[in-house]
Amino acid sequence: MPKIVDNYVLERKIGSGQFGDVFKGYNKINNQDIAIKVVKRELLKGKFNELLENEIKVLRTCNNENIIKLYDIKKTANNFYLMLEYCNEGDLLQYQKEKKYLTEDEAIEFLIQILNAFKTLVKSKIMHRDFKLANILKHNGNIKVADFGFSKLLGNDNMAQTMLGSPLNMAPEILDGQEYNNKVDIWSIGTVFYELLFGKSPFTATNMIDLIKNIKTKPLDIPKKINKISPATEDILKKMLVVDPKKRIEWDEVFNHQINHLLDDKIKNDLEATLKDDGQLAVNMSKFYIKNNKVINHPSEIEKKQELNNYAINVAKGSVQQQNYQGAMIKRQTERNNDEDNSYQNSQQTQQSQQEENKNNEEDEMQTKESVREMQIRIKKKNANRILHERNIYVFLASIAEDAMNNTDLKSFEMVGFLLVKKLLQQVDLLCNKLKKKENYFKLELWDLFVTSKDYNDIYDYIEKEHDVFRLYFNSMWEKIKGSPNIVNCNDPQIKSAISNNIAQNIDQVLIKILQEYSQELIGHIIEKTKDVKDLEPFKQLMIHADRILDCLNLENTFQFENNNNKEQFNFKQYYDEDDKLEADQLMNKIQLKLNQVSQS
Repeated sequence: MPKIVDNYVLERKIGSGQFGDVFKGYNKINNQDIAIKVVKRELLKGKFNELLENEIKVLRTCNNENIIKLYDIKKTANNFYLMLEYCNEGDLLQYQKEKKYLTEDEAIEFLIQILNAFKTLVKSKIMHRDFKLANILKHNGNIKVADFGFSKLLGNDNMAQTMLGSPLNMAPEILDGQEYNNKVDIWSIGTVFYELLFGKSPFTATNMIDLIKNIKTKPLDIPKKINKISPATEDILKKMLVVDPKKRIEWDEVFNHQINHLLDDKIKNDLEATLKDDGQLAVNMSKFYIKNNKVINHPSEIEKKQELNNYAINVAKGSVQQQNYQGAMIKRQTERNNDEDNSYQNSQQTQQSQQEENKNNEEDEMQTKESVREMQIRIKKKNANRILHERNIYVFLASIAEDAMNNTDLKSFEMVGFLLVKKLLQQVDLLCNKLKKKENYFKLELWDLFVTSKDYNDIYDYIEKEHDVFRLYFNSMWEKIKGSPNIVNCNDPQIKSAISNNIAQNIDQVLIKILQEYSQELIGHIIEKTKDVKDLEPFKQLMIHADRILDCLNLENTFQFENNNNKEQFNFKQYYDEDDKLEADQLMNKIQLKLNQVSQS
């Protein structure tokens, strides 16, 4: 039987902290998932008591979407219970280990959210002092800064002396035992950003003396062979990781650095270029939409670009006049408010919590197994992921079709591009129809419960809007290619028959046939172009296209939702990242291997 403290149920242990154990739980009143930190009263003496008070004070002071929330505090005879915001994706240390290193765009997105958290901390004169990957949590793709046990509320002099934190992320002035101010957190953020980009710490050693020596004497290494970062990223790294705190970048400069706008500026420039081309505005806006929405992994991600996407769709459909877009490129203040994620109204409760004693409750053994409620939430998330996985497959086909249409040197480029778009539109049609009827097409568990959820409705609304984009894209492509000499003069009756605007037509066999021909032609083209070339990097995008065309030939197996052996779900972001991280010669070897496998099948 799970332990119950007032309105809170402790379901199972999920970790341990410096003060005690952490449990996954929920609020019985609103069914909200929470993390419950259990601190034994007997430990709250001297320094431990001070550190816990620090954490509580900071969490009560800060109200920021990128800082973990403290909802409530409860006391019993033996324990303190801190009711905290629950994060469903673990911490960045675990995430970085899985991925080795992140793409620059993803690392910057995380940095922007981290800096948003520190705007509140700096304004409130709070030093974190233990900022590291393990203290940064993820929830539905969003960042939450956590673990303020070592934090300090600064006085009028803004200085501190205590040596606390993790050495590899610790500023040199702390390691040296000098007085320091909140610029130590700038150094720590720099080390974390570096770790995300390159998968290792900027300075390492086997002991503290050598670590201090390396930081002071070795220049900062930017390993661009691992990650080809932009000048803006390199600039902020070099300014954050300056040994002398007086010469280190100031907080206002960090918050106003170009890095904060880099991702938005990329999208903005792309949008402006798209809007300038009046000749093919509808089809170009459809392409813009596809490029900026390749992967959706969770319903919460739909909200991030919702305003921009609605604008792009409406311009593509001609339902709004072409004009300068004034909205947000990426909405980062995404606080979900659905049936599992309602916000608390507990600030008064927190301050008025009284000691509650329940000896029987104190002695109950904590559950370690998944509860029925947790099982339902897990299945609901898996169901959402399964539908979005299907969505990510047809957007993958759209991106490959667009790449094919740019390869005008190849004779079958138009046929491949058109048939891929026709195939994806068939898939969108089917998915939309099944979702509209609430038909359990993928044989998912707890379906009747899932279709009543906000997640289901959000996904359906999103896919229905996308359907309009891809229908428009298909119609535009049909008008463009139907009179093309390559199509008109095609001698293959099967292919010629498939090149039509009849969406109901089964084109699977024809698509495989044309993809096989195209892949052979494409790979031969790459080999011819690179045979006397030493630097293969200029041809890398062409190689990536060839690799993904081969995956189209084995679509079902390549994009299997769940691995039969370890039950791990397919990760589209990881799939796209993989080719980007490979050197050109490694990519070519990968293509040859896949080509051999296709030939043998």
